Parts: sequence; structure tokens; C-alpha cells
Amino acid sequence: MAMIVNRKKYKQDAFIEDEVLECVWVTAEEHGITTTESLCEKLNKEAIGVILSEMVEKKLISIHNSVIHLTETGQKQAIPIIRRHRLAERLLNDVLGVSDDVFERGACQFEHFINEDITASICMLLGHPTVCPHGKKIPPGECCSHTKRKLQPVFGPVSKLRTGIKAKVVYISTGSQESLDFLSSIGVVPGLTFTVHHRKPSLVIRFGETQLALDDDIANYIYVRVINK
Repeated sequence: MAMIVNRKKYKQDAFIEDEVLECVWVTAEEHGITTTESLCEKLNKEAIGVILSEMVEKKLISIHNSVIHLTETGQKQAIPIIRRHRLAERLLNDVLGVSDDVFERGACQFEHFINEDITASICMLLGHPTVCPHGKKIPPGECCSHTKRKLQPVFGPVSKLRTGIKAKVVYISTGSQESLDFLSSIGVVPGLTFTVHHRKPSLVIRFGETQLALDDDIANYIYVRVINK
């Protein structure tokens, strides 16, 4: 029983460490410094003092006159945390279309439970985004270094596709039942495979013997995965 308790405590402390690293990173972006007082107020953790002491011993942070700085080791450990969080924000915002406060809470939980392979898959799915929905930089991963930015993202709204691109509908982000019913009535449903016939004067997609013109609002609702030829 004691081993189970210790294991839970270890996981909890690891999560708090991640939150401290993330908080110091983000605060440095926004305000330049993080103090121990502001950190305690923001994280509201009873044992934050003990965690900070342990992190100093691990050489993850340094503290001088109550100002917290990430060490080189701390920065290296913080980068994947920030990357996971901001990619999760993009996924929840761009794909699921959830509200700002909801996707922020979801991203905070998400960042603790996905590994690097899943992170890279999400990054590739979203087309290697460079900023989060709030405009903050997403640290690039190894998958980004092997990708040319000019390439078409593998996932995104149909409104972004070029002429001749073949794609499959994977998600429709509108919360309007009327819009969903309309799209369903014209055959635009998840799983539909189509080709962008042309973009001007309007966006036209072709599937089977059907050619369908989509206005900009509707095209922004329809998220698709590009099919490589």
C-alpha cells in the first residue's frame, strides 16, 4: 500500500513540476520575470515551496531575490511541455471548435498524458502550426525540421485547399444543427472523398458525378484530411 501512495505522490509532484516550468516559461514571455510570490498565487499549491527547493536541487530552476529563472536543463524540459500544451490548444480549437476557456482547460490536462509520438502525429495532422490560437510561438519538434513549410497541411478547412487537391471530410465544426442538416442533405458528411475542382469565382468540389459550389462560411466549417496521390 505504501508503494502505491508514493507512486501517486511522485506523479502529483511531477505534474506540479511541469506546471512550474510552464508557468515560468509563459510568464517570461509575457512579463519578463516570475517571482515565487506570483507563482504561488497562480498555481495555488500548498507544497509549492518544497517543490521549488527540489527543482533547485535538480538544477531545473534557480532563484535569486525571489525571482525564478529556468536553467538550461529546465528550458530543455519545459520545451516539450509548452509544445504539447499549444498543439493541444490548436487541436481542440481548430478541430473540435470548442470555446476558449474550455480548450484551455483541456490543453492543461492533455499536456500531461500524451507522449512524443502522439505529439508529432498531432503536429503533422495540423500541418505543423507555428503559433497557438493566442498567437504564441509553438516550439518546433523534430517532425517540423523534416517538413517544408510550403507544403499543403494534411488537415484543415476545405477553404484552404488548392485546386486539384483530393481530400476526405473528417469533421464538420459548426455547432448549428441547421448547417449540419444542410450539408448532410447535399452529401457533405464525414467520410466523403472529393477533389477541389476550382476556386474561382467560387469554391467548387467534385465527387462522383456531382459538382458542388460552397460559400466561404460553409467551406470554413468543413475540416478535411488531404489524400496524397
